[in-house]
Amino acid sequence: MIWSVDIHTVATARTPGPEVYFQREFGHWVDIAIHVFVLRSELGAVLVDTGLIPDISDINAAMKKRKGPEAGFARCGSGVEPLLDNRVAAVLLTSFGPYAAGGVNHVPDEVPIYASARGLANLATPEEPCLVHGLPQVVANRLAMAKPVHDTFEIMPGIAMREVGVHHPASTAIEIATEEGLLVIADPIFTADNLTRGVALGASENAAGWHRLVRDYAARGARILPIHEPVPLPVAVQLSPNGRWTATTANARSDAT
Repeated sequence: MIWSVDIHTVATARTPGPEVYFQREFGHWVDIAIHVFVLRSELGAVLVDTGLIPDISDINAAMKKRKGPEAGFARCGSGVEPLLDNRVAAVLLTSFGPYAAGGVNHVPDEVPIYASARGLANLATPEEPCLVHGLPQVVANRLAMAKPVHDTFEIMPGIAMREVGVHHPASTAIEIATEEGLLVIADPIFTADNLTRGVALGASENAAGWHRLVRDYAARGARILPIHEPVPLPVAVQLSPNGRWTATTANARSDAT
């Protein structure tokens, strides 16, 4: 089954450079965006992520206190609600961040939500309690109904969900069959620059795992759609025998480690 991908931007944010680029960009801010991705085929629609939590005032205040005055989210667009029509067959979460799982309370009970099994286990018994960020009760209640995905699972023909970790215990990658070939939306791959510069995500559990993830998808001939790029375009990553890769977008080409 072949799927198309529509991108709906629901928020923007500014975040410190080292959170996006591992041990780099100190003193700089990076513009990112929060998207809901709508996958469509004759089988219906599948949503990837659900946008921000209902009230962002507390999280924005905490971000500004912890990261600096420029940090925080700003809503734009219409949110996830108008996208939840009767053609939506499933909702897939790339993480439990308040920017990915924040709108699950709007998902009807009859629409299945799929999430990482490791992430769901982490909600019940945190691997590291110091890293737990609470979610609103309405969001937590709906997440309690989510279907756990172990390792890699075919959601529907042409769509698979894979547990990848690297960024959060709940991080996943969504693998989509498109007319142009395999397209991947992965929670740990924020921007096109992460790929073209060969720089792992700064907020990583495992920076080496980030590089392995990119190499794995490069070896499979996948294109990667950076999840928080303000205007995301697929990035083609070609693997060289020496382990380096070449990353190409519609606008640029560069060699990376």
